Amino acid sequence: MSMIQKSEQKRLQILKAAGELFCEHGYKVSMDQIAKLADVSKQTVYSHFKTKDLLFETCIQYRCEQRAIDESALSLDSLIKPTLVEFGVRFQNMHLEEQVLQTFRNAVGQVKSHPQISALYLKSGPEKTLHVLANYLQRHHEKGTISLPNDSENAAMQLLLMFHGKAAYWAFLGESGVQTEVQRKQYIEECVTLFLAGC
Repeated sequence: MSMIQKSEQKRLQILKAAGELFCEHGYKVSMDQIAKLADVSKQTVYSHFKTKDLLFETCIQYRCEQRAIDESALSLDSLIKPTLVEFGVRFQNMHLEEQVLQTFRNAVGQVKSHPQISALYLKSGPEKTLHVLANYLQRHHEKGTISLPNDSENAAMQLLLMFHGKAAYWAFLGESGVQTEVQRKQYIEECVTLFLAGC
């Protein structure tokens, strides 16, 4: 294994360990704890991440990128309604994952003391998803499949906020399992029907 590969492996070890600890304990985790769980020296942690802020930001960005929903989730070759339903189910399921929920809570928890972290979370997660969906809706608008009453980004935001639903909103506040999988899918289908009726 080359030096570059070893360095990258250690970086990923640190990110994984930091992600687990930040997820469990929030920002108060120490660099010593991270080094111990990653099985590296504290000096190695600092050689990859100069400050805890930088490591925390990188963890949030890494988590967002791992869970990103890209253009491949929305095919123009498929019917719009089932495509949006599938997208909505995937979007909501993602927000019910414990690591995603904790990443969101960590970003919100640091909004006053470290506003750059919340800004990074927005850029790496929600903004990317918004643009993906807005581009998809805009292309269908141009094809004549739908007629958007406002610009595509507003339309995408309306749909994404609906997709969160009770399941994700309650989960943000620590209440999980408020709906069954069948109920959640039915809710997403109703969101898409309502949205398309307005288009």
